Amino acid sequence: MTKPNEEIPLKRALNLIQTTFLGVGTAICGTMFAVMGRAVETAGPSIVITFLIGAFFALLGGLSYAELGAAVPGGAGGAVSFVRRAFGEGILTFIAGWYDWVGSITDCSLGAIVFAFSINYFLKWLEPYTLAAITLIFFALINFKGVESTGKTQFILTGVLISSISLYIIGSFFSFDLGRFEPLFPRGPLSTLFMISYIFPAYAGYETITQLSEEVRIAGKTIPKALFLSLIMITILFTGTAIATIGGASQEAYGSSDTPLQDAANYFMGPIGVIVVTFGSIVATLSTINGSMAGGTRIAYALSRGNLLPPVFKKVHPKYNSPYTSLALTTLLAIIFVLTKSVDFIVYVIALGYNVTAITVALSLIRLRKAEPQLYRYFKVPLYPYPTILSIITSVFMILTLSLESLALGLAFGLLGVVLFTLAREYSKRQMIGKKIGILS
Repeated sequence: MTKPNEEIPLKRALNLIQTTFLGVGTAICGTMFAVMGRAVETAGPSIVITFLIGAFFALLGGLSYAELGAAVPGGAGGAVSFVRRAFGEGILTFIAGWYDWVGSITDCSLGAIVFAFSINYFLKWLEPYTLAAITLIFFALINFKGVESTGKTQFILTGVLISSISLYIIGSFFSFDLGRFEPLFPRGPLSTLFMISYIFPAYAGYETITQLSEEVRIAGKTIPKALFLSLIMITILFTGTAIATIGGASQEAYGSSDTPLQDAANYFMGPIGVIVVTFGSIVATLSTINGSMAGGTRIAYALSRGNLLPPVFKKVHPKYNSPYTSLALTTLLAIIFVLTKSVDFIVYVIALGYNVTAITVALSLIRLRKAEPQLYRYFKVPLYPYPTILSIITSVFMILTLSLESLALGLAFGLLGVVLFTLAREYSKRQMIGKKIGILS
């Protein structure tokens, strides 16, 4: 019988297709269904170019994740495991986990908001942000009882989601007009570049793939393949959806809307299109909320277990074997982000979290190439170190183009993290001293 606080080994049960669909399903959720209207309104038809540039930036960062995911596949947590291997249990490892946690929390919040607005599209009397908060509490209860999404479930959910998006793209052909792509740059090319950071969370699915590396079969080979397959699928789906939205519907139909794809689908497919898109968005958000909440909780638990957060957050429930204190904190923070009632703000915070983490992962790759040249790498970044250095530059660029509010909150959250890190380290030192004194006495 497993003791409450004893670490339970995870079963390697995910195959290549399941792992790929985990990355696709997690990425598509909120960004696909929430930001398309604002993105097109800001960048115009050139948003298609923005998505392609975003895919290239994601590829640069994904190369580092692919190499390290194959070389260090033995520990759950993704970025935290990579940075810990390269730099040990220090401040950089904490920063990687801390901002990765921020990304997961806000991703969870965005999923809840998109779900709530999808329901609100039909049930106008429901206040969407209240419903989003209630949804987060509901999934917290599910996670508290130890219920986990399996690879088979994610395969089905993502399959339904891809089918829904495909029908949306096909439906746009009935009213497609190439004239809607003119002018290509209505607000100039700079708006196209500045929107990259806004849509970039769409490509963060490879984070989920590496976070679950301990549960992937033949992880060293599967993770790089799944990562690149998911990136290809995400690029096709997002670019295709952007083209379908712009060409299939007038911008007045969906611009500044909280449900842009539903409104666009209603324009060129009628009520049936709304049902198809709404069903797809509900499926996407439900799977992403659960996955992001479980992932965020796991990151906080891992940080606490590594003495990088106060020990209270590594408590495990004696009956359900769930890290309930980390879960409670993750849920509370997700609800707080929901109550900001700003999708744009949340999307920028997601981008901040994932870009800071991506920088630490790239630095870890550089460090391990020098410190452990003998480490077996099933996949190696081609033309190293140029793609890795370029990925750091692109991440810095995306951070600098975020909103001032997001940068301010990100800095404040980082300072809070440093305080907690210092307190956790001090507590850990006192515990060690206490144990030594006890032994000596």
